[in-house]
Amino acid sequence: MIKQIVKITIGLALFYIGLVQFQLWLASRHPNVFDRQEYFERQEREQKIFSFAFSKYDTGGKKELEIEGDTADILKKQIFFTNVLAKAFAEDSPITITADTGIFDKKTSNVHLEKNVIATTKTGTRLLTEELDINPTDKVVTTPVHAKVKRENIHVEGIGAQGDSELKKVRFKRNVTVVVQNPDTNTPTIITSDGPLEVDYHSNVAHFSDNVIARDERGRLFADYMDVFYSQETKKIYKIIATGNVIITNKDGHTTYSDNVIYLADEGKIILGGDVEAFGAQESEGGQSEQSLSGFLENLGTSSKKKS
Repeated sequence: MIKQIVKITIGLALFYIGLVQFQLWLASRHPNVFDRQEYFERQEREQKIFSFAFSKYDTGGKKELEIEGDTADILKKQIFFTNVLAKAFAEDSPITITADTGIFDKKTSNVHLEKNVIATTKTGTRLLTEELDINPTDKVVTTPVHAKVKRENIHVEGIGAQGDSELKKVRFKRNVTVVVQNPDTNTPTIITSDGPLEVDYHSNVAHFSDNVIARDERGRLFADYMDVFYSQETKKIYKIIATGNVIITNKDGHTTYSDNVIYLADEGKIILGGDVEAFGAQESEGGQSEQSLSGFLENLGTSSKKKS
């Protein structure tokens, strides 16, 4: 009886050893069949690289993109980064971008960045958002979410933005707010609109659309469209052209309606065009009138005169 038990025990042990050896042989020959999850985890670990960096060049040999990260998971179609530092080049002047995470698409060469994304140009313009897509071939950066662009004393924010690789031109889709801080009085001029907004930093002009409202401590200006011109020398707004359903109100409640308005800050004048109606001040029957800004906003219409 004891001999029989010993034989059975030895047989089971030999069977188990044989089974283990067979599984090891099968795993080495067919890893997709045996322990597939462990195999892929091992493959991913083998493809994770620390302190990874690479550059992409166009067909002419010019650098389009430079990107690096603390770690990189290199998969078949994409590379995943952490603690990303990227440079997108346009005319040899790169925009430097940092983010917590990023994905590089090997097929398209596009880069998608997320979390604490900050893009900074050589001139000091900064774009801040939580998502950013870089297209190095078209030299364009875009975001579908809330974004801010800061340059000197001008702050712009809105939902959805697209800019060139040097942020010389930026377009916001909707819910736009622009704050221009007056360097002399330290008081802001705030302009809002439903959007879109196009900002041309190279030409120092911003084009606002749809339900535009400009306001400061002296009053408010409403219009369907508004072009705002900025002086790089004085760091101030020097001209505003407003068109479509223009309404001007001052802090005392005086209101003027006009088809269009030109505000010349350096001359301190507002030029009203088209049909003009004034309430709480002298009335004009129409045509075009020119008024002093100080008199106009402080006591709307009291210094009104007809322009020949």
